[in-house]
Amino acid sequence: MHVRADTVIGALLVVFIATLFAMTFDLPPAPYETMGPALFPRILLVALFPMCLALFVKSAVRDFREGQAKREIASFAEWFDNYRNVLAIYLLFFMFAWALPWAGYLASGFFFLMLAQLALGPKGWVKVPQFLAVTIGILALLYFIFRVVLLVLLPEGEIGLM
Repeated sequence: MHVRADTVIGALLVVFIATLFAMTFDLPPAPYETMGPALFPRILLVALFPMCLALFVKSAVRDFREGQAKREIASFAEWFDNYRNVLAIYLLFFMFAWALPWAGYLASGFFFLMLAQLALGPKGWVKVPQFLAVTIGILALLYFIFRVVLLVLLPEGEIGLM
């Protein structure tokens, strides 16, 4: 039987959520509050559990119905062509995370967003001004939300562009 990625991911998520839910019982109670620190994670996990279980059951049933159907094994070139964009975004994200302490949020975020749009968007120089506007707008909005509204300190980096 061929097992799809949805089945494996669904099963892993069900186990992960059950493990996290069990771990919430180890959190220390809050001394002067009726609701402890475990309440919010439990609410989220209880809400996520049925969705992950549904993903697992639905994909497992589909896998079972397909049975032993033969599938052609794709060559590496075909596989790479199918997952090229996903791999590019993973690579860009790891470069963003690596550059964050050195370049700071603004510089590394700018390059991450701009290069992601160039990799995923339509090819050609016509869209570059639009990509630039979207990148600056998203960076400004995220900076405002995290730095001004939520008062989160964003990494300034060693080159100090913030």
